[in-house]
Amino acid sequence: MKTNGIVLLTFIFLTSTLFGCGKQDASVGLESIDVPEIEKIEHTGTTGGKDGNYSYSFSDDEVIEFINLLNQVKLGDEVDESKAVSSGAVSYYTIYLVTDETLTISPGKYFKVADRYYEFDNYDELWDEFIVFNSIK
Repeated sequence: MKTNGIVLLTFIFLTSTLFGCGKQDASVGLESIDVPEIEKIEHTGTTGGKDGNYSYSFSDDEVIEFINLLNQVKLGDEVDESKAVSSGAVSYYTIYLVTDETLTISPGKYFKVADRYYEFDNYDELWDEFIVFNSIK
């Protein structure tokens, strides 16, 4: 009986591990970032044209609005970088935490967090709000 229990627990563990592959990494945690943890947010990117690079630091009010938006993002499966990378304009947001850590994200049809890309499950719902931040330079 004890052996059956061990086999069952092993099966449950392996099954949950296998079905969890490719899902959002629990350490991503965009929904749990809180404004008091933020030292500053820097928005950088390119418009895709010649001399189109830019860099901008958010005001305190923009930090609050951006973190509130970021907390609403729902990420899905991780996707291969070759599928996610686009040409042309791109925006990066580097979040500087008070713990001296940084997190760089790039929202788009696929959402880049650090060096990984994820499906942006609520893209249609939130994209217009990201466009507002992408326009701040």
